[in-house]
Amino acid sequence: MSMRPKKKASKSSTKSGGIEDQIRPVAEVERTASYAIYGRAGSGKTTLASTFPKPMLLLDIRDKGTDSIADVKGVDVLEIESLDDIEDIFYYLKDNPKKYKTLVFDTVTEMQKLVMKHVVMGKSKGKKVDDSRIGDWGSMAKRDWGDVAGIMNKWIADFRDLDMEVVFLAQERVKNVDDEEGEDNQLTPEVGPAVMPSIATTLNAAVNVIGNMFIRMKRTTVVKGTKKTHKEEPIYCLRVGPNPIYTTKLRKPRSAEAPPYIEDPTFKDIKDLVKGIE
Repeated sequence: MSMRPKKKASKSSTKSGGIEDQIRPVAEVERTASYAIYGRAGSGKTTLASTFPKPMLLLDIRDKGTDSIADVKGVDVLEIESLDDIEDIFYYLKDNPKKYKTLVFDTVTEMQKLVMKHVVMGKSKGKKVDDSRIGDWGSMAKRDWGDVAGIMNKWIADFRDLDMEVVFLAQERVKNVDDEEGEDNQLTPEVGPAVMPSIATTLNAAVNVIGNMFIRMKRTTVVKGTKKTHKEEPIYCLRVGPNPIYTTKLRKPRSAEAPPYIEDPTFKDIKDLVKGIE
């Protein structure tokens, strides 16, 4: 006869209705997510971010790019000038988890520059350093780059784990990689967030969605009598589908198909794709 002691009821199993009431279909699980949106200046990154749930806190990291969303209600802005500001806002949000529904980094590219400055100036030992050249070729030792990556990767993971929608905006970076075939010795361009490769690897793995903002020009012809006039208007788009050149990612049901891009994208458009809603 077993003398194994009886297992005490857990706290969760003593709730009204029992543990069975807490089990639900996976499709009904609602969670906050994290996003990396990158693109050229003026491509609509901040405007897209402003469509996310409110109240929202936007960290303006030396970007000064909030003019495009000045008329959007429910958005607070904090100007970030140093790494201390990053640390302070993290612990503030951690201590006040219900204060905001969305946090936006504008941009993580500029955040990396702040970390570079912090690392280099911290090792200057009082020497005068031209901080405008930090990050240029020869201005940082290999160990410095490693320190920058370590700090950035930690903050990306910590902010990603906050209980809110977290959006990392980034500038666009184009680099060439060796052609895998190697037959013609060609170089294939690869486009992604403008951060160090090791940081990009962490960022890309950490988030649920990676999208590339770009502008597509739409041309229309207007006929007035015997004259034709042509008009071009910009259409702001977000690449989300698989692409051989642009880094994209979309965690979604396997049965759902991701379009190559979304015109005039919003948070709802992205969320619908993640849920598999066409």
